[in-house]
Amino acid sequence: MSFLEKIRKNTWFVFFFIIISLIFFILDPNIILKFFTENSDIIGKVNGDNIFLNEYLDCFQFLKRFREDEPDHYLKNDAWKLLVHEKILNQQANKLGIQSTKKDFWKAIEKQSIYSKIIDFQNENGKMNIEKFKLYLKNLEKIPSNLAPQIEAEKNIWFYEKKSIPKRILAKKYVEMLMYGLNTSFVEAQLNYRNKNKFSIIDYIFIPYSEIEKRYYRIKSDDIYDFIHKNKFLYKKENLRNLSFVVFRSRPSLDDENNMDIEMKKLFNKFRFSNHNSIIVSNQSEKPFDRNFYLKKNLPIILQHFVVKNNKVGSMFGPVKDNNIYIMAKLTGKNMVYNSVLSSHILISHKESVRFSKNRTKKKAKEIAKTMYDFLVKNPDQFNSLVTKKSDDIINAKNNKGNLGWMKYEEQNETFKGEGSFHFFSSKNKKGTIGLTETKFGYHIIRIDDIKDIKPVYQFAIIIKTLTPSRKTEEILYQKTVQFMKENKNSNLNTFINNARKKRYETIFLKEIKNYQWNIHDLNTEVDKEIINWSYEKNRKEGDIKIFSTSNKDHIMVFLSKIQKKGYPIEKIKNHIIPFLMNKKIDHFLYKMIKNKHINLKKIAFCFSKKINKSCKINFDQSMIGDYKEPKVVGYAFSLKLYEISKPILGERGVFFIRPLKRFNTYKNISYFSYEIESLNTKLRKNILEKIGNVLIEKSNIIDYRKNI
Repeated sequence: MSFLEKIRKNTWFVFFFIIISLIFFILDPNIILKFFTENSDIIGKVNGDNIFLNEYLDCFQFLKRFREDEPDHYLKNDAWKLLVHEKILNQQANKLGIQSTKKDFWKAIEKQSIYSKIIDFQNENGKMNIEKFKLYLKNLEKIPSNLAPQIEAEKNIWFYEKKSIPKRILAKKYVEMLMYGLNTSFVEAQLNYRNKNKFSIIDYIFIPYSEIEKRYYRIKSDDIYDFIHKNKFLYKKENLRNLSFVVFRSRPSLDDENNMDIEMKKLFNKFRFSNHNSIIVSNQSEKPFDRNFYLKKNLPIILQHFVVKNNKVGSMFGPVKDNNIYIMAKLTGKNMVYNSVLSSHILISHKESVRFSKNRTKKKAKEIAKTMYDFLVKNPDQFNSLVTKKSDDIINAKNNKGNLGWMKYEEQNETFKGEGSFHFFSSKNKKGTIGLTETKFGYHIIRIDDIKDIKPVYQFAIIIKTLTPSRKTEEILYQKTVQFMKENKNSNLNTFINNARKKRYETIFLKEIKNYQWNIHDLNTEVDKEIINWSYEKNRKEGDIKIFSTSNKDHIMVFLSKIQKKGYPIEKIKNHIIPFLMNKKIDHFLYKMIKNKHINLKKIAFCFSKKINKSCKINFDQSMIGDYKEPKVVGYAFSLKLYEISKPILGERGVFFIRPLKRFNTYKNISYFSYEIESLNTKLRKNILEKIGNVLIEKSNIIDYRKNI
């Protein structure tokens, strides 16, 4: 397995957490991937700093290498986000004079880089061996890039990583500086621990505000406006846009499908009679040629059925169509292998191998292994003796006499998967066969001790092609889009959406958009940010319509239905204001009702036609009453005398009457709260960083020129 594949295998998690919000970017500097190349083409600015086309394309290509199955527009958006976040964090770090040193660089390689996860660069304790890694870099520099595509790819990966690490260091130091002093005290941890383990059992009655307002006291609009006017600073609304969409999907026509059928039939005949299977697959298929042989059970289901009746090399399958995917396959190889092989080995390691025990050169190790192999071919009875005397797999040699155990064909690992000249599972191997092969651990002299379960394995050349719309089909779709826009240019929003639905076009109705958003929920295309920027342009007005086109030729018609500038959103905050306005009235009304009557919960329940919720267990940590948080009610539950009926408590959702029945705790008097402190620290830092992240993005001047590319 090449280093490129090992890097792919060990860094998938890096790209799984590609930044969706700045909080993740800050919390885990290991995912900061950034590349800087001078270029005259500028595609954006962050607080005056340029983002160049070349670095954007480099970032996109790098992400694509590790996330091949994801659509390009997702990767382009992620590349843009990465570069924007990079600029913002490094700007903040530079303002504070934060710098990185050469010592920081190699420490980051050891702790933070994608290479630190690769076993080849680790010592016997699983920690990264920097000297081993430097040897790899030295050898990589010597190999010409044009020798193989994977060499060039490995060099590019190192180039990107080398450029990104200094900026990761700055980001990490910036975050550490932000976090300095953000710590939970022992007293806070102790209080939090007790809050989680202290409980109260209560009976209670709940009356929703909506019911009280309907029956006893109604809030008028004038009351709400007066309250807002007196408390302007509390209810300032955001700068928002309301957008609706009609989406015209680019789909192949019937003519496109017929033309594709004809093309696939021609390709089928060419494929059937050709001996250049790998070349045809490379030129025609969306997936590369796979040289591996597979047991029947490990083939796709459809090919499992195929080989039952068509197991001659050269047999053709397909073409078949699944949605818009065409598949055809050719059986290009069939071998017989042992599914289970029991073996032993003698390992000769060297200083370039993984977890070496002898400091010999690779050349010397090869000479020793070849000499030993030649000797054992003539003297196989000496194998066991040499295992204990010569093998560098010391633990296995001592405990198991070099025995590797039974290995199954479908479970083979990279150690014996086609590397070297020894075909480990080949049916040509007999018991006692001795072979020589090389792996990342060194040179192995292998003896086949037992074999069983001979089975056929198959190799297929598979062509996969996706049916896409022709240029003619795309032009017809665009004309249809433009025609719909002309017909609805002066329509209101409801007419616009209803006309689209009558024609069975896809619609997305009323999305509320903030100017610093990256994506539009339910849309999620590479033009989302371009649409958002358009909606916030100075000359925009309500009723504006525009067509945007995606990379896959879908057309999105956007209707700007509302421009909400900073102010006071009455409808949105009404439900929050009403409880405040009702407080005095309800408090006075309910308290008057029960005053001097020695009333109990049964009478209150009868008065309001409510049931008593009995024996509810609550605590301060969660502050839950039923399915909702009610911290004020919980506070009363712990402060009232047992069996005492509370006054009307104005909670978040309505009015409560409670009666505490019992209090108890489950905590022990422990003196050390390290776990509690760490848990609270994590929560505290996350909350602070989330707010800082949102502020940094919102306050930054970000200009996106990508639509001009």
